[in-house]
Amino acid sequence: MGRGARLLLGGKVAALEPPVDRVALVQDLGTPGRLVEELVRGLEEAGLRVSRRVLPGGEMGKRLEFLLDLWRWMLDEELTRSSIVVAVGGGAVTDTAGFAAATYMRGVRWVTVPTTLLGMADAGVGGKTAVNLAGKNMVGAFHQPRLVVADTEFAETLTEIDYRSGLAEIAKHGLIAGGSFYRWLLGSAESLLSRSQEALEKAVAESIDVKMEIVARDPREEKGIRAILNLGHTYGHALEKASGYMIPHGHAVAAGLAVEAAAAAKTLGLPEARVEEIRSLLARLGLPDRPPRSPSCEEAVKHVRLDKKRRGGRLLLPLLEDVGRPRLVELPLEEARRLLLDACRELAP
Repeated sequence: MGRGARLLLGGKVAALEPPVDRVALVQDLGTPGRLVEELVRGLEEAGLRVSRRVLPGGEMGKRLEFLLDLWRWMLDEELTRSSIVVAVGGGAVTDTAGFAAATYMRGVRWVTVPTTLLGMADAGVGGKTAVNLAGKNMVGAFHQPRLVVADTEFAETLTEIDYRSGLAEIAKHGLIAGGSFYRWLLGSAESLLSRSQEALEKAVAESIDVKMEIVARDPREEKGIRAILNLGHTYGHALEKASGYMIPHGHAVAAGLAVEAAAAAKTLGLPEARVEEIRSLLARLGLPDRPPRSPSCEEAVKHVRLDKKRRGGRLLLPLLEDVGRPRLVELPLEEARRLLLDACRELAP
């Protein structure tokens, strides 16, 4: 990882065993052209044949018709099990391309090159792939990429909204890990917000370490451990759905971190001073520290029923006993919704 890491991709892919016969590169429509052309040139200079396809970024690109289009394209390009999919883009594009790779010919190799900060710090690592169906990420597969290339130069091209979205996932990892990473975040929020390259590389590296340590213990989310990584996402995903996905993922997650901190104060005794500290950190990162006025708390929380952590009539809700001490709380679905609704109303403007 690091600035310029994309330039090393060609050599890394060419060295894979068994040898790669074709590269299917799926590119986010919004990815900066110059950086992608340099990446493609590196693949071709390594002797690899590259076919290219463009997907729209954001939740639009996670619709079933785009997945079907990818499958047909892969078939038309005569990809084999010796081929490899290279997904270049934000989390939505890597989710869709990764799922196409997981299911084409029962699974071909893939590489993810996250171009958003959100992708580098979270969505691009861990092997989760999915598309949307009624709810977010309702159809997917676990399919670990052979390589993850986190080139922080892509982050320099992001809009302010997209850049701050990624900071929400970094904050989430800091809250889960606690310790030195969380203390560093408290002292470095302004450096991160101003896009300091040194701070950015440290934050991404630390986030990847936190996520992969948890993923290694529960790679297919069968033990419940990995669900800890959904901190802030129970309310966050519901808010996204209620807004018609008009609220960016990271901003919804930030609101979710605030709401779920307030919920943790009610159920696990998270100190109120810590709740305020968490909200202050989010605000210093340029993120929401409270739920929005619209969609309302009621409109958002009703979508919790679509959450993938639901087990029949019960929900696994990741909450904080304290920073660095995440815990999965299993509650009846209606009780979980009531808890989140009360916490949301407490913070709502």
